[in-house]
Amino acid sequence: MPGQVLVPSLGNPQLPPFNADRAYRNLVSQCEFGPRVPGTKAHDDCATWLCDQLGVVTGVVKLQRFERKVQGKSVPMVNLVTIINPKGQGHVLLCAHWDSRPTADHDPDPEKRKLPVPGANDGASGAAVLLELARTLTAVPPKQKVTMVLFDGEDYGSELKDMFLGSRVFAERYQDPPPDWAVLLDMVGDQDLRLAPELISQQRAPEVVERIWSAAARAGCTAFVRNPWPAIMDDHVSLLDKGIPCVDVIDFDYPYWHTTADTPDKCAPASLEQVGRAVLQALADDAAARAPATPSSQK
Repeated sequence: MPGQVLVPSLGNPQLPPFNADRAYRNLVSQCEFGPRVPGTKAHDDCATWLCDQLGVVTGVVKLQRFERKVQGKSVPMVNLVTIINPKGQGHVLLCAHWDSRPTADHDPDPEKRKLPVPGANDGASGAAVLLELARTLTAVPPKQKVTMVLFDGEDYGSELKDMFLGSRVFAERYQDPPPDWAVLLDMVGDQDLRLAPELISQQRAPEVVERIWSAAARAGCTAFVRNPWPAIMDDHVSLLDKGIPCVDVIDFDYPYWHTTADTPDKCAPASLEQVGRAVLQALADDAAARAPATPSSQK
């Protein structure tokens, strides 16, 4: 298995365990279906598998089905939504996209640019972390209500109007009070992982940026760095426009982006672990902040 441990040990041993090897297997399993392009059998089969994996752990998965006409063709898609500890104090949203791109438009080989992208890092990595977090948070329930969403149709079109389709549908249909904070995980499996605060996240949800990057530091997750990163259009913009304070945790410096070489061997279990533990630390910090203060003893 590529990429064993990138750091000698991660901080805060009191956090619930995050199984890096199992998270990596989640990534590989998605890729084994083939490119998860909407409208294909691989896409439908992987949706069933993801739903089964989440359902076994959390009990209930809501299928948010929708269709979008892209380039003259109506394409069925589905978001997967599950909730952990629905009666918890406070509400956190964790999300990722699970589809993969139909065209490898950045492949160095022009002959391959009409082929679909395997989507190991760009798609499967974020979903893999969420699957493992679902197992962890079900075994050791968080204090908060945690909603997890796997978005479809993030990477389908060649223009922005044909991308981020699942997050737009989720935002359009969302009627409850907004979560307290939200995190989007996208392209988080790179072996040479470096996660810098993305500009739109910094501008529109600075408190959440500080929450996640401070938690990562406490958890010993050295892939999180403070150097700012330019703006990236991604699913978090749909949520921000809905009033949900969401940040994009993404390593966009990935040479295999939108190429046929975006395969599992470019990803590492230890990278997935750093991201998972940073989220767990952020949840733990949030729970501690919500806890009632202990009265001081009387003399």
